[in-house]
Amino acid sequence: MATTNNLVSLESLHPTEYQYRWIRLHITDDYLIKTLSNPRTRAARTYPIERFPCLIYTTDYNHSNKSIQVWLKEEEVRVEKCSDYINMKYDAKQMQDCWVCKWIPIDPLWLVDLSEEIDETTINKPDFYRLHGDREVRYGDGGEDFLVYPVWIQERLPISRTRRQRLLDFFHELNNQRKDFHEHPSPVEDIIDPDLLVSPPKTSFNRNQWIANELKRKLIINSREGRQFQRDIKEDAYTDLSEHEKLRSTYQWLPTDFTIDENGRVDIVSPIHQLPLLPQNRQTYGDIARIFHAMIPMFKQLKVIRDDIPNVKQRLQVIIKVQSYNLQAGLNRIQNEMIELSYFFFRCLRDEICWPMAYRRSNRKYSCCWCLLFAYR
Repeated sequence: MATTNNLVSLESLHPTEYQYRWIRLHITDDYLIKTLSNPRTRAARTYPIERFPCLIYTTDYNHSNKSIQVWLKEEEVRVEKCSDYINMKYDAKQMQDCWVCKWIPIDPLWLVDLSEEIDETTINKPDFYRLHGDREVRYGDGGEDFLVYPVWIQERLPISRTRRQRLLDFFHELNNQRKDFHEHPSPVEDIIDPDLLVSPPKTSFNRNQWIANELKRKLIINSREGRQFQRDIKEDAYTDLSEHEKLRSTYQWLPTDFTIDENGRVDIVSPIHQLPLLPQNRQTYGDIARIFHAMIPMFKQLKVIRDDIPNVKQRLQVIIKVQSYNLQAGLNRIQNEMIELSYFFFRCLRDEICWPMAYRRSNRKYSCCWCLLFAYR
């Protein structure tokens, strides 16, 4: 354990002294301790670290704003199945630990004892992490909410470079053959599109059906949500829906059947729409199954795949979509467009299925980004 005499300010240390190692952050400031101990204060709900002492693993440092990228444990809601996230079937009082990796600004009040010995064998850190834990927030106007961020990231999947390149070359060649470019609502080229109708007519959007689907979804969450939605409709709300909202309501996606055995072996047992099960495509089927297998630990965290039913082969209906994003020049613009595209996928999948996950590969010029998207019914 660290002693008070050995504690020094983290801010006073050079990043090389603590980067790529486990350290424990401490605070001794009475006012900060008192503030964080009261969960009803705004400071306690917005402070980057919720609990002290806090074990962290530092992976990067930003000199310009004196912030560090760290792994640390926060809290997440406990759910029974993936759809609980969508239908808000969770209790904010029932929380569990989760690993998060994020950037946080260094506080001058943080102290560390570099001589403290930390037994790393007791730390069970996965290869993937969440963007943020789930927590209550308060806004400047007095409003408050409980925010849930069920997004997991694995920066590099355990896939061989040969398999990655082979799959990338296959998609590149297929893209050159099909040239299925769509400028709106997002600048993409569809390579494998699961939609029954590649170009659905614009008149296919049915607002009455959209209202019925939204009301059904909100009633699943709770009756109060449904009543509020009905009042909004009577007051002529939702009369001017976005193009994204209209577009996703017309999707008729065709799923592919996947099976996963108790050892995590993945088999694709029905054809992928727009990728016929021909001899020349069999290797691509195997590569896609291998990527899906590499993502199984994250799918278990999402409760898409269960690990509490031994000797049972699980079956999923998986929607597979492959696209090439035509990104504009400029790194900041690329980052913004990737955020917008990721948000678009999350939103368009919200109603029909549980959750998406993506495998991406960008080239060095950042002119395009390949996305292999999995989603589940």
